[in-house]
Amino acid sequence: MKHLHLTLTIVISILLSFSAYSQKSGENYYKKGTAKSIAGLYKEALEDFDKAVKLSPEEISYLFARAAVKSELEDYAGAIQDYSSVIELKPDYAEAYFYRAYTKDMLEDYEGAIKDYDKAIKINPDYLQAYHNRATAKDKSGDFSGAVEDYSKAILSKPDYFTYINRGKAQYELKDYASAIRDYDKAVDVNANDVEVYFLRGYAKTGSKDYVGAIKDFEKALEFTPEDARIYNGRALAALGMNDFKAAFHDLNYAIELKWDYEEPYYNRGFARSELEDYTLALNDLNKAIELKPNYYQAYFLRGVMKSKLNDFKGDIVDFNKTIELKPDFADAYYNRGISKTRSDDKEGACLDFNKSIKLGSSKAEQVIKDYCK
Repeated sequence: MKHLHLTLTIVISILLSFSAYSQKSGENYYKKGTAKSIAGLYKEALEDFDKAVKLSPEEISYLFARAAVKSELEDYAGAIQDYSSVIELKPDYAEAYFYRAYTKDMLEDYEGAIKDYDKAIKINPDYLQAYHNRATAKDKSGDFSGAVEDYSKAILSKPDYFTYINRGKAQYELKDYASAIRDYDKAVDVNANDVEVYFLRGYAKTGSKDYVGAIKDFEKALEFTPEDARIYNGRALAALGMNDFKAAFHDLNYAIELKWDYEEPYYNRGFARSELEDYTLALNDLNKAIELKPNYYQAYFLRGVMKSKLNDFKGDIVDFNKTIELKPDFADAYYNRGISKTRSDDKEGACLDFNKSIKLGSSKAEQVIKDYCK
């Protein structure tokens, strides 16, 4: 996701409005620090801002400037402390909440960032960048619906390429492929020369089962970057949607040749082999995918299914257990583990898993419960 790039130039322009309030005792250090920050001499600037703050500890412009320099030096905790001091002195200062939120975002404290963006927007309901950044924080925290809502507010004020792209990504995560495609279409209208939009639209079209359209977008993306493994992987998925295994294997093999440590082509090739009932080779691909990405819950699940097909009824439960550990709301993992437990006569455990899968929205276990869990 694109974030606002925090620069001292932006921060300094905000602080100009406070220059009239600067205390004479620290003003010279503040001016020296400002000049050094613009020149990229952040450590030296910090020394000057420290002296300015020591002389005038309640001067907002000094604290704000020091916070910005600390951010540039990746002292995010120190920056947050200074922004908090600014907020204590001036509780209605929207920019202080905004930049404290941005800094919390850098520390992956998305909940804290969202709360600060909330305050910035409450103070200034027209704060366009705050809506955009709050959307990004919501996106990262998994609140895709909230992200779409905020991106939509940002677009109303200022439609731009990256906001369309980011809203499209959030809508894709919500499986609202039609809306994602519309946003990518608008992004193409703004900038038709960026590989990313064709790549993303290709995936959205695959999700909507427009496989022909997806392949066209992936091929357009390849015009920009002909050696990008991600694009071959995406085109392979569209080919699999059309049961064109020959084309899919060609692209997956080439994706792996281009980038051997890219886990998705191994997973997708494993899936393709499972569809062709080549379970042993599928298992090999899934082993590699998990080696490259140890938290790949989809690969554990599919590997569990392959082990079931190969009559490894202990190994499959181990993989279904791992899937559930990584993705506790994965209904099919409970259902499949339940099936495996029936083979070891663990009726109680199987029925618990079948009931859990139903609670999570699956209907697969309904008949099994009627027949088996009496």
